[in-house]
Amino acid sequence: MYKIQYLIFKIFRYILLLFPEKTRFKFAERLGILGYYLIKKRRLIALANLKLAFPDKTYKERKKIAKESYKIMAKAFISTLWFEDYLKTNVELEDFNRVSSVKEDGNGIVVALIHMGNMEATLKAGEKYKSVTVAKAQRNPYIDNFITEARRKLNVILLKKSKQTSRELLEQIEEKNVIALFSDHRDKGATVNFFGEETVSPTGAINIALKHNLPIVIGYNVMHENNTCTTYFTKELELIRTNSFKNDVKVNTQLMMNIIENIIKNHPNQWMWFHDRWKLYKKIKNENIKG
Repeated sequence: MYKIQYLIFKIFRYILLLFPEKTRFKFAERLGILGYYLIKKRRLIALANLKLAFPDKTYKERKKIAKESYKIMAKAFISTLWFEDYLKTNVELEDFNRVSSVKEDGNGIVVALIHMGNMEATLKAGEKYKSVTVAKAQRNPYIDNFITEARRKLNVILLKKSKQTSRELLEQIEEKNVIALFSDHRDKGATVNFFGEETVSPTGAINIALKHNLPIVIGYNVMHENNTCTTYFTKELELIRTNSFKNDVKVNTQLMMNIIENIIKNHPNQWMWFHDRWKLYKKIKNENIKG
C-alpha cells in the first residue's frame, strides 16, 4: 500500500511539474479553497481561532483571512515538490546577519520558527550553515525518505521525534549547528497567554537557549502575491535569567509568544489558523461562530 501511495505521489509530482510555476500555484490556491470548504472541522477551527484573536473584526473579514491562509498554506506545501528550484530565485532573507554574525564567530544559535507563509523556505538559511530541525516521521516511509533527502540537500538535518530526540539534539548543539524549532503551535510545555487566552506552548527553543547559553532569534516567512517570499529574523531575544530555571523557561516562553503574537497580528493571513491552538473545537462545533 505504501509503495502504491508513493507511486501516485510521484506521478502527481511529475504531471504537476510539466506545467509552468505560475499554473502550479494557481492550482494550489484552488486546492486550498477546496480544503477550506470540504474539511468542515478545520474550517470551524480556523474561524473560531480568528474570532478569539480578532474579536473586533467582522465575520466577513475573518472569513477572508481564513481563506487567504488556506491558499498560502496550500502554495507552501505544493512548492516543496520542486523546493530546490523554488529556493534558488524566490526567497529573500531579511536581517539574516542576525544569524550569520553569530555563526561567523563559530557559535551556535537557536531559531524559533513560526508556521507562517512558505514556512519551510526559512530553511534556505541552512544552505550556508548546517541547520537542525525536528518533525514527526511520515507514516509512509517512502514519502518520509523523500522529504528527508530533500532537506539534506539544503544542508538541513531533519530529526524525527522519538525517545532519542533529546540526545540527538544535544549532539547537534555540541556541534554548534543552527537549532531551528517550530515554536508557535500547541504542544507539551508551559502555560502562557496567547491572544488573551490561556494555552500551552512548546518550550524546546527557550529551554535550549537557556540551558546552553545560546542566543535565540525568531524566524518567520511571508509569502507574497507573486509567489515569492521573504524570511525575516528578529533581534536576539533578551532572555530573563534568575536562580529558578523552571520559572525562567515559563517567563521567557511567554516573552517569545508575545513577540510571535505581534508578528501574526501584522500578517494575519500568513499564519496557519486551522491548527486547534486553543482546543476550541469541542466548544464550538455546535455553536454559531459568526458573531
